[in-house]
Amino acid sequence: MRDLVRGRTWRGPALASTVLALGLAATGAGALALHSAEKDCADAVLRVRAGATQAAVSAAVARHTTTAQHLAALAGNAPAALDAAGLARLSRSTLPGAYDVRLIAPDAGRLTAVAGRPIDGTASGTWTAPPPEVTAAMDVARDTGQLAVSAPHLLPHDRALTGTRRQLSFVLVVPARSADGAEFRGWVLLSLRAGDFLAEALGSGGHAAVTAALADAGDPAAPVGVAAWNAEIAPAGPETVALPVAFGQRQLTLTVRPGTPLMSETRRHLDTLVLIGGVLFSAALGALVLVLVAARERSATSARRALADRRADADALLLAQSALREREAELAGFSALAADRLRAPLTNVVSYADLLAEESGPRLDPAALGFLDTIGRSTRRMLHVVDELLAYTLASEAPLLLEPVDLARVADEVVAAHVAISPTLPSIDVGPLPVVTADAALLRQLLDHLVGNAVTYVRHGAAARVTIGARQSANGWWRIEVADRGIGIPAEHHRRVFAPFYRTPAAEGYPGTGLGLATCQRIAGLHGGQVGVEPNPGGGSVFWFTVFDGQSDHQSGEHPVFLAHRA
Repeated sequence: MRDLVRGRTWRGPALASTVLALGLAATGAGALALHSAEKDCADAVLRVRAGATQAAVSAAVARHTTTAQHLAALAGNAPAALDAAGLARLSRSTLPGAYDVRLIAPDAGRLTAVAGRPIDGTASGTWTAPPPEVTAAMDVARDTGQLAVSAPHLLPHDRALTGTRRQLSFVLVVPARSADGAEFRGWVLLSLRAGDFLAEALGSGGHAAVTAALADAGDPAAPVGVAAWNAEIAPAGPETVALPVAFGQRQLTLTVRPGTPLMSETRRHLDTLVLIGGVLFSAALGALVLVLVAARERSATSARRALADRRADADALLLAQSALREREAELAGFSALAADRLRAPLTNVVSYADLLAEESGPRLDPAALGFLDTIGRSTRRMLHVVDELLAYTLASEAPLLLEPVDLARVADEVVAAHVAISPTLPSIDVGPLPVVTADAALLRQLLDHLVGNAVTYVRHGAAARVTIGARQSANGWWRIEVADRGIGIPAEHHRRVFAPFYRTPAAEGYPGTGLGLATCQRIAGLHGGQVGVEPNPGGGSVFWFTVFDGQSDHQSGEHPVFLAHRA
């Protein structure tokens, strides 16, 4: 009997400890997953910033190399045209970061300056002899017939400078030959101060959110730092991205670091909030289980005493047993509810934030209410991201349930849903649509994504204008089109918008994760079809996808969907 009592005494703490351990494990796993997602998001933001910085530097490199090659062609075909007047059109606005340009001709074993012009407004002077780095580049250019870039060095006129005015430079060297290529007539030399070049390339392109450093990687074991951008601002974190930049025959390395935080303060601490909330919830749940088990034990003890004291009183025993069963039912129901909440810690954060705002809102100050609202909105955005990630993942793994699908009915349902939730009343015209053979749920999801994008990506203050139509293609296929008058997509982004997480620069400021169009592409591929985008005449875009018609036997193994899966 003593062992039985001891076992019952330890049952409550053991069960409470188990519930607490399970809650902490689930909370830790959720917080760890959220932390990993936050890190992936920050890495993606940094890669986007670094890619934009690399593109700006590469574009500036291309502008200078093209200008130098054009001057060399002009000098080779008509040397007299490349005089002071011919160079007068060159300025800091056309060649940002450039120092001067020279035409050098070989004359009886000597180098003679035929023409020259300072570009940055200072007097560039004359050379008694080119620096050895420039001479080496001139030899490479003459031997290869291609543009060559000197190693980073100090221009002769810069050696007396100090402070930020003293900077390393590159010289672009292009051989000038006659039109038939038979006669070598000299070199065109375009000098660039590396610091001015990098500042001009990044200063007008909205790159204030990064710090950048340019290094010459001619010797990979000992790269030479040549210029820096925004180096005076404090770094926002240890993240670094190193990207290559081709510069003639030289290979440069562009190192980019974030100069501002990659995520908002709320998103950076969302995993901590989830962890704290989960720990508190698990502790409360464990304490409640302990109280319920203790109450059950007290009820059982009372029942045993009543049975020992009054064996003839059957009614008292039945009442005690009934009370015990009720408490057991309460404990079982609470345990089921708690397990459900532990499987979704993010949902718990939203629920408790809303509950706290509703119950204690009148007693909280505006700052506290703002924090609660921020927690709720941030967690809902993360839940939306999780939903889209699940949709994207399941789109490639979901079993297809092929059946005849009336696209007109599906389109009406999708349009009604978007009109009901849109803050501005969109104009959506639905033309004649066919019956096709497809998975009804997946096809509705695809059309919902396209209509949702057409309604969302419109110019601020304007109402959406959308047209849904269909065109029959050859061999039993239909092309379904969703045309809009929105912000449009540049032609160079038409193929890239269907990549996961990719968003065009024009989409900045609009909600989205970059997964909707990638999900559309997967759904179309599952059905053996394709998806694409074209410019809409008059503005906007036309998104389309192809799907097989409803006239063939969708159970046949020759259906395009089965053939696609078999391949």
